Amino acid sequence: MTVEDLGKARPDLRNPALATMSEFLLKTENRYSGIPTIRREMYEAGLPAPVFQNRRNEFVVILYNAGMTEEPDAGVEKKNKDLLYFCRIPRSRKEITEYLGISTVFYAMQHYVQPLLESGELIMTIPNKPKSRNQKFVSVKKVSKR
Repeated sequence: MTVEDLGKARPDLRNPALATMSEFLLKTENRYSGIPTIRREMYEAGLPAPVFQNRRNEFVVILYNAGMTEEPDAGVEKKNKDLLYFCRIPRSRKEITEYLGISTVFYAMQHYVQPLLESGELIMTIPNKPKSRNQKFVSVKKVSKR
């Protein structure tokens, strides 16, 4: 299951019998209700939506306790612009991940590089071998730092 699917899709249970017994005997919370409840409560309190991050060895949930001064996507847009500037010379997956301060290459590729590739703002240096370990990514147009 991806972070985007949280609260929308029902994951498969590893042990359905144990889950059912826990719900019945221990009066545990109804399965799959936690994340929709968090989203609803944050919305009703006038707070920004929670941010879910799946990192290599941890799952992080960020809850903001005050309104944000800028649009939530503004940080992503700034990171994308900074990344395009960084990639004015060809950069490897590892270099990009380190630059973004992200702990996993997969997350950096899925959430930052792939959208820029799809929009045509970033290209691969070896397009016929997208999974090559020598693959690098470079900005298509000149981008200023500011």
